[in-house]
Amino acid sequence: MFSPLEPFKLERYFAQHEFSAQMLLCTSDCESMTIDELCELDRKHGGDGGQLGSTWLGYTESRGNPVLREAISKLYTDIDPDSILLHSGAEEAILNFYLAMIRPGQTVIVNTPCYQSLREIPRALGATVLPWELRLDGAELRWALDMAELGSLLGSAGHNPLVVLNMPHNPTGALLSRDEFEELVRLCRLYGATLFMDEVYRNLEFDEADRLPAACEAYEKAVSLSVLSKAWGLAGLRIGWLASKDTETLAKVAAVKDYNSICASAPSEALALLAICQTHPIIEANRKRCAKNRLAFSDFFAKHCELFGWIPPVAGSVAFPRLKSKMSADDLAAELLRDTGVLLLPGSNYSYDPAFFRIGLGRNNVPAALSIFDEWITENEPRYLAGVLA
Repeated sequence: MFSPLEPFKLERYFAQHEFSAQMLLCTSDCESMTIDELCELDRKHGGDGGQLGSTWLGYTESRGNPVLREAISKLYTDIDPDSILLHSGAEEAILNFYLAMIRPGQTVIVNTPCYQSLREIPRALGATVLPWELRLDGAELRWALDMAELGSLLGSAGHNPLVVLNMPHNPTGALLSRDEFEELVRLCRLYGATLFMDEVYRNLEFDEADRLPAACEAYEKAVSLSVLSKAWGLAGLRIGWLASKDTETLAKVAAVKDYNSICASAPSEALALLAICQTHPIIEANRKRCAKNRLAFSDFFAKHCELFGWIPPVAGSVAFPRLKSKMSADDLAAELLRDTGVLLLPGSNYSYDPAFFRIGLGRNNVPAALSIFDEWITENEPRYLAGVLA
């Protein structure tokens, strides 16, 4: 039985503001590029620029162009092309996965806060959705998940549970330690749980030593989700994929895909192949940009420490500061947008504590937008500390 989907708060917020705000300070994707820039990057590194004009505009293979799937498989250490299933963006992959896997009454454990579709689609499909909350660990100044809590949730979950986790995490920028990741896999294996790992921010770790193995390589019942939208910054291509050694699960998802997109766009696949082949220069540039912007935000929040709480992100292109004032981040975002045209994302769009708000680290305009925010909050800080709306 399918229940109506609740409105997607985050997507409705961006639909209202993303293309009308003057500057975005809360985007989750990294800086993008034009088709010409991508083709030139490929030529610079010895490629042919993709020869996009010769791309055949007929149907493509449902599972994805074999050459592209082979290139994607090389992003992993022990995954073959048949273990890759292409989708038109990450959102389609999430929907298809749940449609293939969820049965009414099944228990789905989802980390929270999270991208809304990760918890809303299984709820609408009749699953029992249990939140596994990411909490602030004040002693270590980090966002953390309690592995003992996961064990308790799995212990009461019944047959064929599903664990859904986004790491590196949106919106906090948190990342499991290697020991925590190994415990996650151990618990999933112990209880026979399928692990759906949203890894769209993987490769954006500020310290490469913190990078976790892909879940699909660490656990036989894991499915890893990735997309070109975040670390590569190529959201307009709408190319994402699922990776798993569980070929039976991928086959079920592929059968569902036949009922929506059928196949991806041929020009998008051609451009995606260029992007995958130039993964190193693209992602290195974005990692450096995120690191530089993280330092700028750290200086900003240190300057305004009476008003804001700040846990620097460990990985990814987003972070989740907190407003210490009695006022909500919704008030802050609305006033900042009204007065300056700079957009923040209130935590209420994650159905989370309204004191929090999301910032983005991956765009070139962060220093300029942050300078405007700094000037504005310096003028308004006394009012915010007093909890008075303009």
